[in-house]
Formats: sequence, C-alpha cells, structure tokens
Amino acid sequence: MSKSYEEMSLEELKKIKEEKDKTSYIKTLKDAEAKEKLEAEAQKVKEMEEHDAKVIADFKALNPVVEPTPKIEGKGDKKNAGDNKLQNFYNDYFKRNKTVTSPSDKEVTLSKNAEGAKFQTYQNQTWGEVGFSSLFENTDSDTGCEDDVSDWSPDDVYSKIIWNTAVCKADLFKLAVKGLAINPGDGLGVQIRIYGQFGDPVEKNSCECGSCASIAFSVKSLTLKQYNLEAIVCEKDIWDVGSILMDAYINAMSDSWASWFDWQIYNELETATPGNTETLANALSCDPTMAGSCCSDTALIDLYNSIRSARTTMREGTNPYKPDYIVISPSVGDVFRRIQTPTATFGTNSVHFDENGDLTKIAGLKVVEYCRANACSDASGEVMAILIDSRRAVGAIFGQKPKMYKEFQSNCNSYRVDYWSFFAVGELDTAAITHIVNP
Repeated sequence: MSKSYEEMSLEELKKIKEEKDKTSYIKTLKDAEAKEKLEAEAQKVKEMEEHDAKVIADFKALNPVVEPTPKIEGKGDKKNAGDNKLQNFYNDYFKRNKTVTSPSDKEVTLSKNAEGAKFQTYQNQTWGEVGFSSLFENTDSDTGCEDDVSDWSPDDVYSKIIWNTAVCKADLFKLAVKGLAINPGDGLGVQIRIYGQFGDPVEKNSCECGSCASIAFSVKSLTLKQYNLEAIVCEKDIWDVGSILMDAYINAMSDSWASWFDWQIYNELETATPGNTETLANALSCDPTMAGSCCSDTALIDLYNSIRSARTTMREGTNPYKPDYIVISPSVGDVFRRIQTPTATFGTNSVHFDENGDLTKIAGLKVVEYCRANACSDASGEVMAILIDSRRAVGAIFGQKPKMYKEFQSNCNSYRVDYWSFFAVGELDTAAITHIVNP
C-alpha cells in the first residue's frame, strides 16, 4: 500500500516533485515541436497558394479575352465549369501538377492530360511591346540520339522471346592482376610497389665482415578515368511499345560496358611492347581445309612450335615468368581444329578441346578465344597470339563499377538514363607479355 504524503520523507517528496517537473517539461517540449510543425505546414500552404495565384495571373496576361473567376472543380457554381479555357486550365493545373497535403489531409491527384490549356508561344517571333525576338527555342531531349521504335510498335502479336544483338564478350578480367583496389577519397591513382632482386651471397674468409648490398625500388602506376553511357527514353515510346523498351536499353548498355572493358584489356596487351617476340617460321596459313595428315599442315606445326618456344623462353633465365594464358582469335584457334592425328605429333596432353569444340588448352596454357583478337592472317608482323603471365602483365581496376542513374525529365516527358564508372587499365610488366607474329 502506497504511503500518504504525510508519511513520506523529505527525500521521497523531492523525488516525486522532480518526476512531475520532468513530465511537465517533456509535455512543454512536445507542444512546442507540434506547434512548429503546424506553423511550417501553414507556411507551405501559404507559399503554394501564392504560387498558384501567380500562375493564374500569368495565364490571364497571356489570354486577356478570358475573364472568369477561377474555382477548383467540384466546388461552388458548376454553371460554366469546363466551358472556358481558364477554368479548364485551372482545374487541370491542380490535377496534373499538385499533390498537396492540406490541414485536412486531402490530396489533389495527378491528371494525365491538359485538354483546356493552350499557352501562347513566342519561338522565332517578336514579343511586340517588349521588343524581344526569338525569346526561347525548344529542343527535343533526345536530339542526336533519337530512337526509332516503329518496328516494335504493335501491329500484331509479338512473341515473349526478345533477342539482343550478339555482343563480343570474353570476361578478360581474369587476365588482369588481382588485388588492385581504390576507394573514394584515395585520389585517382593506384601504385604497385616493386622491389628488385637481391645479389648472390658472397663467400667470406674467417672473421671477414659482411659487405652491404641493396635492392632497387620502383612503382607501376594506374590512373582512374571517368566513363559514361547515356540514353534518352521517351515516355511516349514506352506507352507505344511497353516497359520492355526501358529494359532493352538497360540490358544493351550493360552489354556495352562488358564488351568495352574486354577490349580495353586486350588492347593493352596487343599494343604493348612485349618482353619477348616469337616469329613464326612461315606466315600463318588460314585455310581451314583438312588435307593429308596432321604432319603435313606446316601452319599448324609452326604455330604450335612458336607457342611452345615462347612459353619456354618466358620460364627461363634469372627472372623467369609463369605464363598461364594465351589469347587468340577463333580463326587462329581453328588452325588447331585441323588436327587429324594429334597424338602422333603433340602427345595426348598438348592440345585440349571441350565438349563444344572450343579450344581450352595448348602446351599447358589456358586458351582464351577472344572475338576481337586479331583474326588469322598472313600479313607480315601481325600479332597472331599473345602469351601472358596474368599475375603481372596488365592491371584493370575500378574506383566505381558502372552505376546507373535514371532521371525523369518532366519538361520533355522522357527519361535520362546514365551509367557512370571510374576505371583504370594499363600494361604493367611488359616482360610478362609475349607476342607471336608472322614473319
């Protein structure tokens, strides 16, 4: 049973008073916060009303023949509702452009079309009393990148299958040096620290002191650059062919990034000044026809011998590398598909194909048949294959992987779709790259 005030000690009474004071203070704070919110809401409503009044006044100035009293549809006299230009404009303005939270929490909904409003235009005209000519000029938001969706505009029933244009992709990131990273705020460059080889141990006599040696230090640098893809997708076209239009743009842009990244990596490998160049004994013959035995195909023998020799050269010496990939075009790879009796010439483990007939390994090197690599040719000096040590040959890093932004442009009724990426690519250790070329 609780005590009466008379039975409580002075300390207990003080504690009760403090609790009541705290409760009262909290209530005062909440009341003040609620009042501040109400005042802010009232200010928003006032500003909106002032803005709407200005819109109506501007409309009157451009349409002096119209002099009705504006009113919101559904309220007041309906005698002339919908019969005059200003009333239609006023009603539609609230329907189409406003979502207002009033003190009574009523919302004015969005409207799709503005049938009653027709503004005067002054493009390439003179604004008489003021004297301005060509006051403004409208342009389409997709000028320069217009899309033609006429082939997709429904004339009949379309299948659920949608094809995209075949895109050259090979995921060449697997050839790039691993472990490179850069974060926001780290600047736009990344450096790989390199130290040189230490000298050989030196024999010393009894009580002879050691002689100091040192190693060389250097760096390899890559610099981030900013890249963009942008498209404009018109709302009218989406209404015409459906939301699949936006999906098609986004998928096509994603394919573009993948294809472009592959090309940047290959281009660094192909244009590098390699640490080693292996020249074919004869210009490569690209005739895919099989005739005679395997051993009579000199182009096949020349290519295999050059790959084997280049691999050995990279692995030999005081600074050996470990080549693990060879990059060739499908047409160069097709030279090996001409094999008729490979066992007698190369042994059982030298050339491998998967169940789809794709070349997977040559002389212990993993094969990448890249669609944009140099096609089979007998042109002098043309690079027909590239051997690399993927631990050191080329670097490819992201500061930001492609990130999509989609913004609706109400003044053009279109969507601006942007991808932005921060990316760096570059050759690193060119001694880890070998080119096989025609004589």
